[in-house]
Amino acid sequence: MGFKDFMNNQWPDQCMGCSVGKGDMLPPGGIIYGTENFVLHQDPDVPLSGFLIVAAKNHIRSIAELTLEESTELFQLVYKARVAMKEVCGINEVTIIQEERSGHFHLWLLPRYQWMNDKFGNSLNNIREIMNYSKENLKTENDIDAVLLAVEKLREAFN
Repeated sequence: MGFKDFMNNQWPDQCMGCSVGKGDMLPPGGIIYGTENFVLHQDPDVPLSGFLIVAAKNHIRSIAELTLEESTELFQLVYKARVAMKEVCGINEVTIIQEERSGHFHLWLLPRYQWMNDKFGNSLNNIREIMNYSKENLKTENDIDAVLLAVEKLREAFN
């Protein structure tokens, strides 16, 4: 059955990361930036402005599977993305997460906004709650427009 992103696009049952990496599917707003081995894009599941994913184009699970050159490429992209998030979107705090259970290597660059601290406290324990809240409550046209505007601004910053 797959999954529907927050723009109501149907995604296939196959690996989401591979779908994006191969260009079979575009996340909301499209690809922000791509390198030889990675793509930077908005998270398609959570309509939170500035919630970025860096995903491998190839189907790997772990950072430990990267060559030294690929790891350098990855961290240069993460660095550039984080700087752009601050300079272009005014995002002052980010949590970077990578877990290997999903089956396809990706990093989350999850922005931390004041409303999150006010509503959930400032703890890593609340990340799933924040994501679920965002999926359930950030659905208005203005919310989606803010996400797409952030994607466009970030893309421009990379060009």
